[in-house]
Amino acid sequence: MRKLWLAFAACCLVGLFASRAEATANFVYHEQTANFVATPTCPSGGTDTSCGRYVENTDRSGAAGFQIFAPETYTLRSKIEFQFFTNRVRVYYTTDGSNPSGSFGTPFGTTQVAVAGYTCTYSDQTQGCQIVDVVTGAIPPQPAGTTVKYIVGAWHSGGGPEVFANSGTCSGCFSCTDSTTGCATVFQYNTLAPPPTPLIISELRLRGPAGALDEFVEIYNNSNSDITVNAFDGSAGFSLAASDGAARFTIPNGTVIPARGHYLGVNSAGYSLASYPAGNGTTATGDATFTTDIPDNAGVALFSTSNSANFTPANRLDAAGSSSEANALYREGTGYPPLLTTFNTNYSFYRDMASGSPLDTGDNDNDFLFVDTNGVCALSVPGGCISLDGTRRGRHLGAPGPENVSSPIVRTALVPPTLIAPCVAAGSSPNRVRDLTNDPSEPNDEFGTLDIRRKFTNHTGANVTRLRFRIVDITTFPVPAGTADLRALSSADVVVSNPCTGSAQTVRGTTLEEPPGQGNGGGYNSTLSAGVITLATPLAPGAGVDVRFRLGVQQTGNFRFFIVVEVLP
Repeated sequence: MRKLWLAFAACCLVGLFASRAEATANFVYHEQTANFVATPTCPSGGTDTSCGRYVENTDRSGAAGFQIFAPETYTLRSKIEFQFFTNRVRVYYTTDGSNPSGSFGTPFGTTQVAVAGYTCTYSDQTQGCQIVDVVTGAIPPQPAGTTVKYIVGAWHSGGGPEVFANSGTCSGCFSCTDSTTGCATVFQYNTLAPPPTPLIISELRLRGPAGALDEFVEIYNNSNSDITVNAFDGSAGFSLAASDGAARFTIPNGTVIPARGHYLGVNSAGYSLASYPAGNGTTATGDATFTTDIPDNAGVALFSTSNSANFTPANRLDAAGSSSEANALYREGTGYPPLLTTFNTNYSFYRDMASGSPLDTGDNDNDFLFVDTNGVCALSVPGGCISLDGTRRGRHLGAPGPENVSSPIVRTALVPPTLIAPCVAAGSSPNRVRDLTNDPSEPNDEFGTLDIRRKFTNHTGANVTRLRFRIVDITTFPVPAGTADLRALSSADVVVSNPCTGSAQTVRGTTLEEPPGQGNGGGYNSTLSAGVITLATPLAPGAGVDVRFRLGVQQTGNFRFFIVVEVLP
């Protein structure tokens, strides 16, 4: 009798195990673009928000089919309806155009396999309160130009069939248990080369008056469209790294850099220009900070990733470095001239803006100008820093002008200059006035002043609440004989008689912005603000304002003076 009981117990145990092993998924469901998890729960029919609704990777193109950008990882989610359990899910995929196939995790032919994981569970009232698992898988990054096809399968390791995913409404789902028969839905996507990202390094310095840590690097959106940062390799954002391979700061994913706008990274351990004016009531503080020194004359590069393993030429957006930088990844061309010594002065390297936009020819030596508030000879260039051959290399009197996301944006085309008295020549009064008087209290007008007056009209279609002017070309120290040495100065309002109207009109003064202190007057990259335009007193659409640019003359001769207009709405 005892033997019979033992035999019966063994039978029951075996039967119970077999029943559980054979019961696997009713069906597996996946959609590529409109994927969602309906989450009614039993018995009330409420919503299980922890599982949520979802979509897959963003379709990167308007072309037919589904596209992602290299080097994105392709993530996907599926749901599994079942009465008992599954505990294995695999994504079978191919990259050679063939249809994928496999069985219980073993790929057939050229198929490859990726493991998916269980991420959420709920009870679905619409499916008779069956348990539903949500699983997440990932296909690793593929080179641009690759077409990927994939299927999804789930099973229990203890036995029973593997069930492959179908798409469509759940009422149309069915159990496909053989990947070679064509019953499994084959999903497909294409990997595209990422579009060009027009972010460039527009200005930088690697030391300043506060010493070796008085550093900043300015990033510029060199396009007419806003840019949203998105690192396609799944990393945290775009990183600015020095040639030691270490990132100094990262622009986080989701950051919007406005069209023609800036992003600023500063060394918070020494940055001394945080009070330089930016937007209304804001200053040029860093949008991102770092504390590790960037060595003098080292190169820096901006990458479309924050993963240092991917700091490669393919992921480099821009670079700026001196000719003494050995690693070509961290400079363009031969590099700009290196600093001769460790001058703790207010200097920067900035992209030549004489055309109205930052110069970007792919050659740092050609694109960047060296400016300093004292016009010091700090560069290792032929001729002892001064160029007498008409080129723009060498030292220039000027100022660093770091800009962040709150800074005004170049809009010269929409706020253009015209003559304040259009009935007379540009070189005649009141459009331009030469005063030979030397003001003893002004150290930068030995030969008097040159006063240039212009009207600026708002064609942006919105109020302008901040109006300033950046000097992008000027004949200033050091210059050869026969060329004027001009210094931008602050000025007050002046009332002039307009010969075109026969009436008096007020021409508004401009203020040379500090810091940095500009005891030698303004030069390249210096800015002048029209203080009459504020949030409280904006320049309305269609309205104009007359302003003056007062230039001290330290040497007479032929001259150039060009500005770009920077505004905020």
